[in-house]
Amino acid sequence: MNLIFSSLLMLMLLAPLTGRGETPEYVFGVLNQQSPQATAERWLPMLRYVGEKAGVKLRLRMGPTVQDTDELMGQGVFDFMFTNHNFQPQYDALGYRVIARWAGKPIRCSIVVAQDSPVTRLEGLHGKRVAYPNPDAFVAYAVPKEMLRMARVTEVEVLAGNQDAALNMVRFRKADAAAVNSRFLAEYQEKTGYRFRVIEESEDYPELAVIVHPRVSAAVRERVRDALVGMNQDPAAAALLIQVGSPGFVAASDADYAAVRRVYRRLQKP
Repeated sequence: MNLIFSSLLMLMLLAPLTGRGETPEYVFGVLNQQSPQATAERWLPMLRYVGEKAGVKLRLRMGPTVQDTDELMGQGVFDFMFTNHNFQPQYDALGYRVIARWAGKPIRCSIVVAQDSPVTRLEGLHGKRVAYPNPDAFVAYAVPKEMLRMARVTEVEVLAGNQDAALNMVRFRKADAAAVNSRFLAEYQEKTGYRFRVIEESEDYPELAVIVHPRVSAAVRERVRDALVGMNQDPAAAALLIQVGSPGFVAASDADYAAVRRVYRRLQKP
């Protein structure tokens, strides 16, 4: 991707929403799990398809950092969003509702080290540098923090910014271990050919959710949900999902994320 295109892409993602056309336009936020460029390459084709099916325009938007994106969510900027940070207690009053989730297997926290690392158990990470994407991550921060606490391990926390960066820190010997989403671990290893050694994994949790702001009408909410869930049944959309590396979506509700809320609440207790 050339520099000019990258710069234009960043401006498109980070700029505030401007005028609306005749077709209703809604802001669709995506959590910063990857760079804005990688996020756009995956999500823009899917949002274009879903918008056409639902009879709306879906505009991709994210902040330059996870914290910025969460702040935009807290301000109610997003009509729809792909995240699991909304399950933190401070966002309860926003009223976002789950309508779907990323399909495929549940996700786990994978705590990984380099293949030649002498560390084989969680206890071996005491005093070691452990890379996390950011302190708001669920499966790559809240969950591993609880795992290490239960193992009575005090690590040196390193915040990498996103999951790819956390894995890079282990790969290039800037951290002793990393905590990441099991799906991202598999994607990273397939993309780079580099293999990590998993020393511990958490229990299963549901994949990230697609949530909707309460101001969005029931009719629009249902059309967008149906378009998302129907992608795997449409041959054209199924080919698109393969192209962008997405498993598609399945219907979901807030009740599916009760365990996620519990972990976030335990993390915030003194």
